[in-house]
Amino acid sequence: MDQWYHEFSSFKQTHENSLKLDNLPNDYFYSTEYDYMTLPEVQLLLALSDSNILYGFSGLRKTTTLHQHQLTKALKRLQDRKYLLKNNYGTYELTHAGSRYTKSLIKDLLNAKAVNVQDTNYSSKWQKIRTIPPLDQEEISSILERRWFGDFRFLYKRTIKDQIKLCWKDSDDNQVHLFVNRNGSIDLEYRETQPTNSNIKMITKWVNNEILNLNDVRVDIYEDEITNHIDKTTYN
Repeated sequence: MDQWYHEFSSFKQTHENSLKLDNLPNDYFYSTEYDYMTLPEVQLLLALSDSNILYGFSGLRKTTTLHQHQLTKALKRLQDRKYLLKNNYGTYELTHAGSRYTKSLIKDLLNAKAVNVQDTNYSSKWQKIRTIPPLDQEEISSILERRWFGDFRFLYKRTIKDQIKLCWKDSDDNQVHLFVNRNGSIDLEYRETQPTNSNIKMITKWVNNEILNLNDVRVDIYEDEITNHIDKTTYN
């Protein structure tokens, strides 16, 4: 009996030490019935609060820096709660209920000074690319989407009226937006936090080379002198 008690006490002490709250994952107390948000879920809602961006799984991993297991579970819980949906393109977006909840959440977090508000200034440069003969926009999209180039990682694909929009982002939060039109032309927007001409030249060259891999296709590039300045607020 004494030996059994000693072994049990040793096991109990070891087990309790391993269950210190600081050592537990954020979603350790997981339940399908809950009225709270885990930290990974809050991070996802903040990332998706910008309605102009629809992230795929890899884009959300890069933006939130969540581990794959954490991200998968958080996505499922938000979908189960009808705050999030996955569209036909494999990207995630807030539902109406999710958008209302997120606006209220951000307001509460700001009042409690629980999030950082970051104002980012972008310089936006444009170029127009035309394919000769005109390529089908779905064909152009299929050879460019989900591809990585340089430090830019693919974020999402989205259909906006008659255009297909593709988006990439690098580690410095510079963004590439390609608007593929039905007539085979591409409007390229490069949003950069530190103005430079080297990246946009590299981006244009990459798009040009990918399209030229198709047989009997020529690419014309037109520089657009329009440069806009964008102010954007994010929460983290």
